Amino acid sequence: MTQSDVAGVVRSAYLGRYQGSTLATYVHYLDRWLDWCAAHAVAPLGARRGDVEEYVHYLSVETRHRPKAVVAALTPVRGFYRLAHNDGFVDRDPAAMARLPRVLEGPGKLGLDRLDMRALLRVGGQWGGRHQAAVYLLGCLGLSNSEACSIHIEDLSGSVRGHRVLEFVGRGGVPARLPLPVPVARALDESAAGRNSGPLMLHRDGRRPLDGEALRRIVRNMGVAAGISVHVNPHLLRVSCIINALDSGASPRKVQDLARHARVEVTLRYDRDRKSHDDHAVHSLMAYLNSGEDAGTAEPNANPPIPGDRA
Repeated sequence: MTQSDVAGVVRSAYLGRYQGSTLATYVHYLDRWLDWCAAHAVAPLGARRGDVEEYVHYLSVETRHRPKAVVAALTPVRGFYRLAHNDGFVDRDPAAMARLPRVLEGPGKLGLDRLDMRALLRVGGQWGGRHQAAVYLLGCLGLSNSEACSIHIEDLSGSVRGHRVLEFVGRGGVPARLPLPVPVARALDESAAGRNSGPLMLHRDGRRPLDGEALRRIVRNMGVAAGISVHVNPHLLRVSCIINALDSGASPRKVQDLARHARVEVTLRYDRDRKSHDDHAVHSLMAYLNSGEDAGTAEPNANPPIPGDRA
């Protein structure tokens, strides 16, 4: 086989472990790297660290990708070379030590509080149909945008140990099962509007299943109607579900099951973010500075002298 054929084998082997939206994303990014290699006369399995860093420069400077987007674009490239190295197709991994841009993490999203979620649920109940289903699937069950759009009415018919459950295929093709509390089950049944099968959420024409872009638009409009000041989107509702579940007293392990996080450390990050303002060190500092035996006993000097200033 030629080098190009071997690279194709490695590409197929690497991408074969993914499916759905993840597969589509990785195909896009990996093929973009392979196209760049072809345009610059670089054999993919003969690439060196300098080639990968030149590609990073191309993404960062020439196409003006943000650091986070550059790191995302390199994710399947690095996976491709890890597999090639492990299977003996290359003698060294050129992406292992390649310098990537630093991604600065800002404050985590705190999600909507209980009052905002109640307002959204009221709007969903008033508007009914796909609007009601959307807010319950995203904000109460913590589904992602694509997962919510994939739900069929038949997925609501299961029962386990006396609990009605929602069974569906989650992100990454992982089967998922969530219990349906009575208010949630009732709301989703009402959303089906008497139908016994087919997609739970439909377009306005009543025939086509709702897609991700339409769901984002629906959620945004509901946020405006509920008087919520921030831009409401499906991911924010998933975050809100996780944050409010933690606020309700559920343990991080139980919330991990709800959110279907692979590691509890991911759930704990939400737990840390929601408390970051409540127990911030600045509160302890100010309490310390304002405490003491002489605190509040001396008369405050309204006009303290400024060093070097003359009356």
